[in-house]
Amino acid sequence: MDRREISLDKTTLPSVIFLKFLYENNNVIEKLNSKIKLYKSDSNYEEIISIIEDEFKKIQNEIEDTFRSDHVICCRNINYYFDLLNATIKSANVFSRDIQDNIIAKVEQQWKQVLNVKNVDECTKEIDLYSLRKRCILKHLHDLKLDKNFIILNPNDYETFLKEKWEKLLGYTNPELGYLYVKIENDFVGIIEQYSNFLYSYDYICDFDLDKLSPDDITISPDMHTLINNISLDKISSNNINKACYNTNYIEMLKIKTSSIQRMNNILSIVIALMGFSLMLIFLYRFSPLGNMLRRYKKKKNEVDENTSEELPELYENTENIGRYISYTSVSH
Repeated sequence: MDRREISLDKTTLPSVIFLKFLYENNNVIEKLNSKIKLYKSDSNYEEIISIIEDEFKKIQNEIEDTFRSDHVICCRNINYYFDLLNATIKSANVFSRDIQDNIIAKVEQQWKQVLNVKNVDECTKEIDLYSLRKRCILKHLHDLKLDKNFIILNPNDYETFLKEKWEKLLGYTNPELGYLYVKIENDFVGIIEQYSNFLYSYDYICDFDLDKLSPDDITISPDMHTLINNISLDKISSNNINKACYNTNYIEMLKIKTSSIQRMNNILSIVIALMGFSLMLIFLYRFSPLGNMLRRYKKKKNEVDENTSEELPELYENTENIGRYISYTSVSH
């Protein structure tokens, strides 16, 4: 550790409000992981549910002690906790389908109970993987901004913290083969990055109002070229450039796209110029004095060609007659 760095106490991070119980020794995730490793049959799955239920009191107390009308961050962090529970259960691969469904149903039931502690009614949580990935991305951006001062003081420990924070969820949300890529784009932000690298990095501290960022501004795809082709040049605003948050990948891809568009524009300009030149020639030919002169010349040339075509057979016949006459005279002589 750099001597200038201060040891990181995770429970003091602004981003872990309502979640301090997750960073205690022998916390709920550690208990679940230990119990899952020892899991042998469906007969003792109630112990898994018991561990989850036992945490409710801790969560309730923490929310009641720290909640100050901050519904948005409460929703975001409670969703993170229950997403983490779901990922832990679903990625275990030791439960039968029925048992897994029973445990997940208990998790969802407790999620609703936790939100009712302070009537956080507007909190929603889609259960599909695509929505879960977007929740992770949004939380990461918000958390980095909240923890900015701690990151500056202790970047190395914070990087380790990020690996612990996202490892389980990345293991659950990443595809088994290949990679996922993320594009985040609106009037204030332009980021293209590999999904895992993004969540493991503290580089994306964006100073603009993150409340203006929505899930609709996030696109996730296994094909990076799809994201590049869909970069919107309309999103770039010179008015917001000082507060904008662009990463190197996005800027490079933006250069590639603008360069490609410029090449297309150059080709179109050449085509348009050639078409314009052709139209000008047509106009000159049809309506200018030069055009009249050319048409008269062409007409006369055609007449000469026609006359020549008519006279050539006659000349040919005359030539044959002359040839026969000369031949006859030659014999007579």
